Amino acid sequence: MEYIATIISISCTAAGLLATAITFIARFIKAAKDKKKAADINKICEAILLFITQAEGFLNYNGREKKEFVTTKVNQFAIEKKIAFDSQLVSTKIEELVKLTREVNAREKDRVQKSIIITAKGG
Repeated sequence: MEYIATIISISCTAAGLLATAITFIARFIKAAKDKKKAADINKICEAILLFITQAEGFLNYNGREKKEFVTTKVNQFAIEKKIAFDSQLVSTKIEELVKLTREVNAREKDRVQKSIIITAKGG
């Protein structure tokens, strides 16, 4: 009878330990996947910036054509680097970066214009 109680006690302890280990391993694997996904998104964003810079040099392209160019180049980049390509994410990031660039450029133009006005007034 004592052996049965000892075996049950050890079995319950082992089961608890096994459940804890499985949970830890599952969370570790999920965290590793999330870390890789975040690193891949960063690489994609860096590539988007590079290709937006290139596209801005195309004087005869309109905004839609430039966006298509950037999207195509980022897709090629993702294939080369074996990164999952999410066209919706890329489209959203392109629009966010272009909007940010426009805001920064507008602020810079305002600052330069104010500086010119102040200089013209002799201030």
